[in-house]
Amino acid sequence: RFGTNYLEILLKELDKKLEVVNQSEENQDELMSDLIAIITSFCSRIYGLRRSKIKTEKIIAELKDNGQ
Repeated sequence: RFGTNYLEILLKELDKKLEVVNQSEENQDELMSDLIAIITSFCSRIYGLRRSKIKTEKIIAELKDNGQ
């Protein structure tokens, strides 16, 4: 997977070895999978923040209406 070389360096310092069980045939497949996961994570965060903002605005509007 992407970034395993960093893990291998760290583990080598600890006298450990990284064993890859499910090696991908092509690095492109691996990179595409990682990229899709990153984009999905960012999109979820953006839409979550937007949804949270809308809920907050509705609560504030209701509180203002009830206060009058």
